[in-house]
Amino acid sequence: MTCPVHTTSPTTLCDSRGQLNPEAVGSSAGAMINCAIPGHFGRRKRWNHWCITTPNWSMAASQADFDYIGYASVHFVDLIGGQTAMFDEYRLFARECHLPDEPQQGHEFNHANLQLRVTEQAGRTGLSINAADATGLPLQAVLDFQRPAHLDGANLVVPIDQHNFHAASRQLGLPCTGSVQLGDKIYPCTPGKSFASQDFGRGVWPFNSRWTRAVFAAPGGIAGHFGNGWAEQSGHSENNLWFGGSLHSVDSPIEIAEVQHNLFLPRQIASADGQVQLNFTPLQHHVLKRRFGIFYVDSQQWFGHYDGLLRNAEGERVPVRKASGWLAETQTRW
Repeated sequence: MTCPVHTTSPTTLCDSRGQLNPEAVGSSAGAMINCAIPGHFGRRKRWNHWCITTPNWSMAASQADFDYIGYASVHFVDLIGGQTAMFDEYRLFARECHLPDEPQQGHEFNHANLQLRVTEQAGRTGLSINAADATGLPLQAVLDFQRPAHLDGANLVVPIDQHNFHAASRQLGLPCTGSVQLGDKIYPCTPGKSFASQDFGRGVWPFNSRWTRAVFAAPGGIAGHFGNGWAEQSGHSENNLWFGGSLHSVDSPIEIAEVQHNLFLPRQIASADGQVQLNFTPLQHHVLKRRFGIFYVDSQQWFGHYDGLLRNAEGERVPVRKASGWLAETQTRW
């Protein structure tokens, strides 16, 4: 069974010394608290990640600030024709890579080869990208995401261990319009079937970390986010479902099947109580490996679609058919 998500009232993630505010721990479907993190230089991890999914193409766009380095990256995949493009640029000590302390605030990254800009207005978000490199096709994107008033966000604050903690704010199933141009080819959003997901993360992390995430969205305000790797020890769950835009937590443990030798075999995602019974079919696979001295980020991401059944809060069966989404596995020393 699903349980309503509780609302938390504190307005700050940390106290003036940068210690986790114990009253902030928990989940909320409302607006995320202020996530400024004083101190902890070199251990703070801040990112804004967007992923756009359509039946024909997908694109991930990120901006991050790890204190000692900042970066922006864009990855585009044509799910039908197989064309891919990857762009990323870095700023030592995260110069000119400022990220806001609250989710629904604009931010931008400017580099000669990559410009990424997010603008916020009442009820909508704009994303524009201009990217080019010496070996690939130039990419331009102008996209608009609606933020319907009835669509809940999923906010979670948890201690990872005695010294580390993380705050996540996620919104899934944001209706998306606009287009991406890669070289001479234009990829429009499919009306009614194109969605954006936002992952706003702010925290102080262990040196070595690993996590898995699985995300999908479908028409009618149906969406799901499943993950593991950082919240389990807290007693809280980052597994959530949306029905008609309303958020419900999934309290039963969820198993995300391990990747097989064949990277494109379907993978099962299922809860112990049968509330979630999905198969993810990968169509494209992307590997990201970055090294910065002793630090690294290794990530695999699959783009494809989800099929199966969900059960809503009333126990009714909700079918999922070819819902666009992705699955990612990440390992870091950061």
